[in-house]
Amino acid sequence: MAFPSAGPVDISSVTRIAKDDLGLNAQPSDPKYKGMLAQIYVRDAPYGGSDKSNNGHRYDSIPFANGMIKSGMSCQLVHYVHDEHDKFFKLCQKFDFIIVRCNPGQ
Repeated sequence: MAFPSAGPVDISSVTRIAKDDLGLNAQPSDPKYKGMLAQIYVRDAPYGGSDKSNNGHRYDSIPFANGMIKSGMSCQLVHYVHDEHDKFFKLCQKFDFIIVRCNPGQ
C-alpha cells in the first residue's frame, strides 16, 4: 500500500487530501473492527481548516488512529469533501465504526 491509511478498506473512491500519514502505525492485517477517522475538509481554508497541520490532517488524528490500531482495530484517515458527499457516505457503509473530528463552526 502506498500509505498507511490506504487499507484494509479501499478508500480510493474519495479524494485523498493529506500529503502523508507521517507517524501513523501500520494497519492490522486482520483487524477486530474496521474504522474510519473522518476529518472535515474546509475548501476555503489553508490546509483544509484551522485545525489542520501542513500535511492536511488534524493535529490529533494520528494519535487517535494509533490508539485504535494498538487495540487491534484498523483506523483509516479519510477527509470528508463536500463535493463528494454521496461517495463519502457510500464509503462509510464499508466500516464498522466512524469517528468524526470537526473543528467547532465547520
